[in-house]
Amino acid sequence: MVPPIQSILQASGPVRALLGDPIRVWPGVAPEGAALPYATWSVVGGSPVAQLSDPPPADGWRVRLTVWGAGASQANVAAVLIRDEVERHGSIESYNPTPDNDDTGAFGISFDVRLLIVR
Repeated sequence: MVPPIQSILQASGPVRALLGDPIRVWPGVAPEGAALPYATWSVVGGSPVAQLSDPPPADGWRVRLTVWGAGASQANVAAVLIRDEVERHGSIESYNPTPDNDDTGAFGISFDVRLLIVR
């Protein structure tokens, strides 16, 4: 069970305009040499919405998004676009410390999103 973060972002015209089509958003890590800006995501947690008498009506996820840019300004433009789109489907749960750039020289912005998807 995969959260629909990829399809949510792919459906956004502003996100496609900045991150390409198909969008440069990958689970886990980006491919080596990926053009900036781009984003990566991972599941931090989640569970179905339990009910005592019926099957769960929805699934909930906490997804960590990390947006990478050539500098703080480029990363921030992409992060704001992604945030604005994701907030149409869920809520921002936390803003996280600046991630390590793994010697790429890229600047990262990380935040967690809470998604609730009705089955």
